[in-house]
Amino acid sequence: MNRRRSLAAWFKNLKLAHKLILVNCLLILIPVTAMGLYTFNRFQKTMKENVGKYQLQTVKQLSLNLDTYMNELNRLTLSPYAHKEIMDFIASYREPGQPLSLKEIGTLNSFISSIFLNGRVDIVGVSLYGEKGASYVVLPESQYMTTYKLDESAEWLKKAKEQFGQPTFITPHELQTASGVYYRVLSIARELRSFETGQPLGYIVIDIDPSAVRNILMQSNPGKEESLYVIDARGAEVVRREDDDRIVTGGQPLSGDGILQVDGDGRHPMQVAYVTSDVTGWTMVHAVSVEHLMKDSVRVRNSIALAMAVCLGLAMLLSVVIAYRITNPLRILSRLMRKVEKGDLQVTFPVTSRDEIGLVGNTFNTMVSKLSELGYLLYETEIREKDAQIAALQSKINPHFLYNTLGSISMFAELEGSREIVTMANNLSRLMRYSLSRHNETVTLREELHHVNGYMSIQKIRYEERITFEQSVDESVLDCRVLPLTIQPMVENAINHGLDRGIGSGRIRLAAAEANGVLNICIEDDGIGLNSEELEALRRRLATSRELGGKSGNGLLNVHRRIVLYFGEPYGLQLESEPNRGFKVILTMPAKREG
Repeated sequence: MNRRRSLAAWFKNLKLAHKLILVNCLLILIPVTAMGLYTFNRFQKTMKENVGKYQLQTVKQLSLNLDTYMNELNRLTLSPYAHKEIMDFIASYREPGQPLSLKEIGTLNSFISSIFLNGRVDIVGVSLYGEKGASYVVLPESQYMTTYKLDESAEWLKKAKEQFGQPTFITPHELQTASGVYYRVLSIARELRSFETGQPLGYIVIDIDPSAVRNILMQSNPGKEESLYVIDARGAEVVRREDDDRIVTGGQPLSGDGILQVDGDGRHPMQVAYVTSDVTGWTMVHAVSVEHLMKDSVRVRNSIALAMAVCLGLAMLLSVVIAYRITNPLRILSRLMRKVEKGDLQVTFPVTSRDEIGLVGNTFNTMVSKLSELGYLLYETEIREKDAQIAALQSKINPHFLYNTLGSISMFAELEGSREIVTMANNLSRLMRYSLSRHNETVTLREELHHVNGYMSIQKIRYEERITFEQSVDESVLDCRVLPLTIQPMVENAINHGLDRGIGSGRIRLAAAEANGVLNICIEDDGIGLNSEELEALRRRLATSRELGGKSGNGLLNVHRRIVLYFGEPYGLQLESEPNRGFKVILTMPAKREG
């Protein structure tokens, strides 16, 4: 359990690229190895079956050739039936040692010569035995013998009697000639019966050289790794290759035909194909080591292993390349994060895809942008704190001195009967009080409009009939909270850029209404306006610039940045204009009311 946990912890702590490489290698290695093993096993099994079928077919052909040869010998054992004199001789009664007549000798020699006809060097000897003592035996290096006594205990004789006139095939045995020389021979014997009575008359035995059968075995040209031999029904050896003394079946009797595997010498299993002859009852056996049999499969196995190794190597190399290609953006992102951690907010992650990494990259860029904006807001806050400190210093100048001075001017103008000066002095005093005495961050729209009206009273005295100021404000929005000193700069801008350029009639219109929770304040003039390029440049400056505006702190840029800083990005200034058709500014703020 602890080992499993440690292995899991080790895998968990691996780098992502190494995890991908390891997982990909396992996903490739396991299926490819399993497929290779399965393919090789199926190939090996199929090859064994096909080779086994071919091996069995070869043995059947050799067995058929042996049967053909034995049938030829079988026909020779039937030849006495074609010679009445031979059958009469076999049926005759003979005393031990009774000599043959010249006629009998001639007849028998002629018969024996017919068997050896056509140079049958494979036949070693021919023997005729009669039940009543007649015999005629021809052996190698011997004259014919007529005193050969039939051994009633001979194994072949017992088998021949059991066959009732059918051939009996005798396994290798020793044959002694008159000169004392021993020959190892195979024999075919047949019981000869009377045509009239069916009673046994005698026997014919044909002895053959085992090399004749061995030559039949060698027709398949077996290799040194192969064993080829013939066994009888008891499993005893009949004949085998001269250069091979292996009997891999270990004396085990076999019957029929088929394929089996034996242990061999215990280290090298052998595949054995065998076929039992219907003619002789002998079994032809062909054995070959499985190792030799499957030597081609070993080459195939090595080829498959080499191909698998090459494929696995290429797959692993490709896996490494792909893993590092996939994780490289993450490594770049990690380096950029470390830079951000150190305070560098000017970094940007290159997004080149729309996958999960691309989404993370976009999120990272957005985060850095937000952090940069927050940093700028913090900077602006610090600037405002500095401005507040300066304002606090300036406020030490007693504003009542200015108010009293303006009051004195108004009183003297009243005494002189100058109403315009009185109005201007009073309005100027109220403007100063509004500008210098505000302590709240927001004011009501009603208060802001009262300030604007005071400002316009002064401007009407200045411009007399040249200026017209119209208002269209819904009563429902007068209690909405707005930033102070946001409308008056827009009205001032309309005067400066509209009326003062001598274009238009000096008409300025102010409208305020609420729509979908948004307070919209519109200030427009009929002045010279802006062309499309100028308007677009001004819009871009509002959207991208982080400056507070002119030296006075007023103006479009100042008002826009103040609204954005206080209420957020959705709010601010919207600009509309056409050449010689005037200029329109729309202030948008959330329609919030006190309480």
